[in-house]
Amino acid sequence: MPRSGARPVSRRPTAASAAGQRSPAMESRDILVVIENAAAVPQRIAPVAALATRFGARLTGFFASGYPIMASYGDVSGWSQLVDAYMEAQRREAAAAGAAFRQALTQGKLRGEWIFREADETGSAVAEAALYDLVVVGQPNPDAGLTGGIGLRPEEIVLSCGRPVLVVPYAGAFADIGRRVLIAWNGSREAARALHDSMFLLEGAEAVTVIEIDPPAPGVAAPAASAAQVAAALSRRGIAAKPESDTSGDIGVEDLLLSRASDLGADLLVMGAYGHSRMREFVLGGVSRSIFRHMTMPVLMAH
Repeated sequence: MPRSGARPVSRRPTAASAAGQRSPAMESRDILVVIENAAAVPQRIAPVAALATRFGARLTGFFASGYPIMASYGDVSGWSQLVDAYMEAQRREAAAAGAAFRQALTQGKLRGEWIFREADETGSAVAEAALYDLVVVGQPNPDAGLTGGIGLRPEEIVLSCGRPVLVVPYAGAFADIGRRVLIAWNGSREAARALHDSMFLLEGAEAVTVIEIDPPAPGVAAPAASAAQVAAALSRRGIAAKPESDTSGDIGVEDLLLSRASDLGADLLVMGAYGHSRMREFVLGGVSRSIFRHMTMPVLMAH
């Protein structure tokens, strides 16, 4: 199917201002919530609505139709009918998702709008993300069918959009986040990016733990700040932070992170996202990929 030229865009402003006075900084906070189907709306929006209420943020729901896989294979008999049927189904799905999103905004007395585009799901979400302070995506449900190069690719959004991305698990209830935070620290650029991208949450948190796992012995690796130094820097900002240093031993780093998060009652994990390009697709690597697949709480990632 040809992908050049203008595509229909639907923007609908929704429900009005939340109560109370807000500072100019709070007024400027914009959150993009990427939605792939109507069923995802309640799970995706619950923790984000709590953030919007707390910080006076504005929420934008974003749905891109994508294209059927047949559109990539040229002149196949009957392909135009298949494309038309797919696009019509996606328009109906977008309408249902938009209605659910607008209803959630109205119920929460939140400001926001809904955007629908007939465009590639992942590429258009990455492009739109450049305009927002925070991007929200969902963890793929492994029982939902085909993943990877087909449809929305949240991993690629994390690695490509240049913005902090909040990944919401496909299962579980998350009425609020950012009260008890676990920061995964390894001294890397990505970890530092995630740390500072999450600062707006850390400043209001009740408890923050900075954990480093398997830190190198002094003099073995390039100089890097330790978890203790990060916790001290946060404490100077008035954030109640404490450091931890641990070894993974026989269990994987990702398993230890999730275990400590559970022990601490953390409602948010903050970590850098590490990845590489494979052909034309960006993929997460190692610990990042494992956390993405097995997360039990929302994770704020930055690359």
